[in-house]
Amino acid sequence: MFSLSLRRYLALGYLVSLAQASCDNQAPLDPGRFSRIEYDYIIIGGGTAGIALSARLAEDPSLVIGVIEAGTSHAEDPLVDIPSSSVVGNATYDWNFVSTSQRHAQGRRVSLPRGKMLGGSSGINGLAWGRASKPEYDSWSVLSGDGTWSWKGLLPYMQKAENFSAVPTNPYPGISGGQKARVSHDIPQEDGYNGPIHASYNSVYFQVVSAVVETLNGLGVKTNAEPQSGDATGVFNTLVSVDREEGVRSYAASTYYCSRIANRNYRVLTDAMVTKILFAKSEGPLTAIGVEFSANGQLFNVFAKKEVVLAAGAVQTPQLLELSGIGNRTLLQSHGITTLVDLPGVGENLQEHLFSGVQFKLKQGIQTFDLLRSDPAFAAEQRQIYQSTRGGLLAATDNAFTFLSLKGLVSEDRLHELLALFDLEDHTKSTGPLLRKQNALNRRWFTEDNVATVELIQLSRGIFNPTPNSSYVTIQGGIVHPSSRGSVHITTQDAFVAPEIDPAFLSRDFDTEVLLDIIKYIQLVAQTEPLASMVEEQTDPVPDSADDEIIRYIRAGSGVCDEMVHGTAAMASREDGGVVDGSLRVHGTANLRVVDASIIPIQMACHTQQTVYAIAEKAADMIKNQHIKPKYSG
Repeated sequence: MFSLSLRRYLALGYLVSLAQASCDNQAPLDPGRFSRIEYDYIIIGGGTAGIALSARLAEDPSLVIGVIEAGTSHAEDPLVDIPSSSVVGNATYDWNFVSTSQRHAQGRRVSLPRGKMLGGSSGINGLAWGRASKPEYDSWSVLSGDGTWSWKGLLPYMQKAENFSAVPTNPYPGISGGQKARVSHDIPQEDGYNGPIHASYNSVYFQVVSAVVETLNGLGVKTNAEPQSGDATGVFNTLVSVDREEGVRSYAASTYYCSRIANRNYRVLTDAMVTKILFAKSEGPLTAIGVEFSANGQLFNVFAKKEVVLAAGAVQTPQLLELSGIGNRTLLQSHGITTLVDLPGVGENLQEHLFSGVQFKLKQGIQTFDLLRSDPAFAAEQRQIYQSTRGGLLAATDNAFTFLSLKGLVSEDRLHELLALFDLEDHTKSTGPLLRKQNALNRRWFTEDNVATVELIQLSRGIFNPTPNSSYVTIQGGIVHPSSRGSVHITTQDAFVAPEIDPAFLSRDFDTEVLLDIIKYIQLVAQTEPLASMVEEQTDPVPDSADDEIIRYIRAGSGVCDEMVHGTAAMASREDGGVVDGSLRVHGTANLRVVDASIIPIQMACHTQQTVYAIAEKAADMIKNQHIKPKYSG
């Protein structure tokens, strides 16, 4: 969106806090010097969870913390900081992972963005800041066997990460005066006010946003004024991780990292790739003693006195476990890797939201973000507004999110058809105790109102070949509790070769049929007032398509929306196919933990950055309380 000259122009004008300035002025660490320090804890991965965890551990001056991150710091980079900007697909910031050829999606290789930078995916995601519903978090305790992993157990940590701003206020339609009063009463108990990550509402809204919300209200979808409360269903104005005072993205590197960078006990090495975890040669539980990493073309070893923590994300955490000898014995042997812990669940249970969109061209005169694309004078005016006020469209994002239960999406007869299909596929295709337990939870949620199966994201812009001087609204619809399960596994001993990522998208017919119903529902929304009066035509897919044509459209064009790969080092018992226990220790090890989205045992109906921060916050407290004498996880 921005030229190089504009990028420099905006960067020169930044109102940078002292913390951000001190971050930017830090000289890069020498990898040799870094490797000679003896750390208490080494964290692999300086992403969302890794930076949050390490910064909290560094609060204890008696601990020496080392972090190794493959990407670099992008402090004060407008392409990261400006909320309307995006670096997804840019190899300077994004790992640019792609899936294997997806057999049920016309053989396509689907893009899977992951942040390759200090702060990880918190620096490239779509900024959505939200929580799932209470029953979803409570399911973690069922799957892990640890009652502390629940809504009640995680809420304090979601609050601890959050710095909620009540200004700007929420202007959405469908919120009564009584609801507003109840929100004012409830928010202090639900939201956090002193955490590192700023959470705020937008200050700019297009007319089409209100039209979409009012249309959904007319179709029986409530406006949820309190989606952070444990009920995340309905249509709502999503919070975003934006510091409104500065008008910039609020993410792990600019907050957690900057708050601790001056600490003498905190060292973060960037542009360095961990290649394996090192273990002691002894009888008994496997004990991690350090890691091997590559920097500037050289290999180094660095050692930890207490623990090694994997926070490399749901793609690279299982990759590093396998490269280090922890995983399915048969797979490891096929690549010449000695098996240290036979743990078949490593890299399995991959889950990701899959979306398909419907685009509508709007009537002339209706404003959307397309103006930034079509009108150079308007775009220049918005740049000036941003530069002088930190507001305007450059500081704004799309914000209308809708989470629907399955029974709220379809008729009663259609619900019975879908449940019969789900049951058939569960009976004939489900393998392993973890999947059976997940399916039992999902099966119950499909018939209830308090857990969503479907997400709709309203985008005030065209994304499918938009024409000049035209405005659009696009509604992306996704299944947030898919029944398909995939995997991520190594194909070589070389850590620099990306693992094979197979999400197995649409491998269950249930997922395809639900996406079909989602497309039909979106079309109904656009045909209903008041939105209908704004729509000139549907551009994608072709209007009045038959069901089989819509399914072909889904298979040909569906993809991911934000970075929500989960589950590849699931928190569950070893017998059920889990990888970590409730303390986040890898089964069969004494002091190797995983702290990132890969531990989430079941997909969540939310955008998960707030949840990942909460995992890191909870892990930090667990480690601080237990670091003197780690316990063996069998």
